[in-house]
Amino acid sequence: MVSKMVAEENRKPRFMYREKGICAEDSGWRIFSGHESEGYVDDPQNIKIYNPSTILKIDSSIEKILLKGVGCAYERVDEQASWQKITDFELEDDYIVTHQLSEKWTIDINNLFERIAETDGDVLYTTGDKSLRLFICNEQNKSKAEIYQERIQFIKDRDQLVAKTLDTFDFSDDQVLKVGYMINERDNHKTYQVIYADSIIDGQYLVLALYFDDKNDIDWAIQTWKSIKIVK
Repeated sequence: MVSKMVAEENRKPRFMYREKGICAEDSGWRIFSGHESEGYVDDPQNIKIYNPSTILKIDSSIEKILLKGVGCAYERVDEQASWQKITDFELEDDYIVTHQLSEKWTIDINNLFERIAETDGDVLYTTGDKSLRLFICNEQNKSKAEIYQERIQFIKDRDQLVAKTLDTFDFSDDQVLKVGYMINERDNHKTYQVIYADSIIDGQYLVLALYFDDKNDIDWAIQTWKSIKIVK
């Protein structure tokens, strides 16, 4: 959704942010020239949905920014300046919610994430540039201590030629044993970091893969993992 000052008056954008889209055609991007008054923005006739190619013809500098995920915001002081990421911009949908994953598990995750249930039983949460995939493994005849030792051994024995272990983690407490490791992976577009994490109780463990391409998002990944709890 783009201001007509950008799309029809050909003013280059100076402020843009991405929230949850309101329909299939809406990516969630909100793009402004920086000259709009509050009254101008409040008039729905002045903000419309445009094809990204239309806006890129006006200003190609936003091409890489358009690949960023829901929840981000960028600004620049003038049309020639570099874009800067804003870290204190508040979105209406930016808050933490608790999701029930199963009868035994809950997770706290930002409401900006879209939840997608997949046919193989996995659940995917994503904003576009941060994602987590999870599924539950049953080991009915094993204690959490036994499963824990197996997962620890798996981490020690994994093939470093496939992907080097960058870090290991153990956030275990009295109720849930939590171990994992971090590696780099790459797809056709970029390199990103992944934390593979296990949360273990008697007879069952929950497996997470937390993906992020900004190293600063490691705190998000760890806190999301730590938020996993068993239902009492």
